[in-house]
Amino acid sequence: MMAFNSYSLEDTYLQGEKFDNPERLQSVIVTHEGFYPKVIQLFSGETLRLFVTSTTNKPSCLTIPQKSIFLSANKGQVTESTVVFPRPGVYEVNCPVGGIKGKIVVQEHPLVRRERIRREIASEKRVKIWRPRDE
Repeated sequence: MMAFNSYSLEDTYLQGEKFDNPERLQSVIVTHEGFYPKVIQLFSGETLRLFVTSTTNKPSCLTIPQKSIFLSANKGQVTESTVVFPRPGVYEVNCPVGGIKGKIVVQEHPLVRRERIRREIASEKRVKIWRPRDE
């Protein structure tokens, strides 16, 4: 007798290990064409650990103006920084020297979004009770 287990996406989606302070590691390479990757995506509340290097001898860097982050990008060296994005949004990443641009897209985590929507719906439910008036 053979037994097969099958799971639907709803049974397994977002059921993994949960961390109090999730951390995302991201390498960024500065090239003649720009940043690789050009767009970094993460969830709000995650700690982003950036590792930056360059493939060119030309002076370059990675800055996140909204967070006051500056990382120099040198060929053969890796610079590192840690930053937290508590709110969803789009953050600009650039190198003023090389004219390179990119962005960090911070999204609301699906579990947080689901809970927020549930709270909003619950707050909208107002029970209306009809009562006769004395005239």
